[in-house]
Amino acid sequence: MPSYETVRDDPILYAHASRILHVESNPGNARALVQRHGDADVWLNPPPIPLTSKEMDALYELPYKRVPHPSFGDAKIPAYEMIRFSIAIQRGGFGGCTFCSITEHEGRIIQSRSEESVIREIETVRDTVPGFTGVISGPRRKTRQAQAPQVVRRTFAETVRILRVSSGLRSASNSIEPFRSANSTVTCLRSPSRAADRLRTTAG
Repeated sequence: MPSYETVRDDPILYAHASRILHVESNPGNARALVQRHGDADVWLNPPPIPLTSKEMDALYELPYKRVPHPSFGDAKIPAYEMIRFSIAIQRGGFGGCTFCSITEHEGRIIQSRSEESVIREIETVRDTVPGFTGVISGPRRKTRQAQAPQVVRRTFAETVRILRVSSGLRSASNSIEPFRSANSTVTCLRSPSRAADRLRTTAG
């Protein structure tokens, strides 16, 4: 690849280097890349073979603390505040959009977790994460309906059920913030005249 100093100063070669990265993003036939940085060479390994759902489940169910490292003390960390109630259900980005780097750091092939694993993590967040508000968030990324796993819709519906049964989920309010999936919005409404909540799913 062109050296770092070259792509830093030349937008044409910067675009050329970006194209090389995209061309060499297929884990089946990608080659290692080398780029000169000053007096050193940086070696970029080919992307790994995508994980299976079983491997993804094992990875995301490791005993993570889900809180910042103690060395941060009482510091407010904006990135942590944004993702502390997030749950990742898949990896990869097939679009290669110019405004997004998901393809570069997660690969082009979609890799998904099982529904059961996602539900277990929802329960872990509910039971262990300090300050949990009852709202599970996640990446807001547009996905073609044909590509969106059906597990998304089922998972978020199950999220509402678990949280509703376990914690009342903002029972003082008539509604909660909607859970948004790739192509649907799931809203849990609490009816004061009924013991059970109604689950409404609308196309989004």
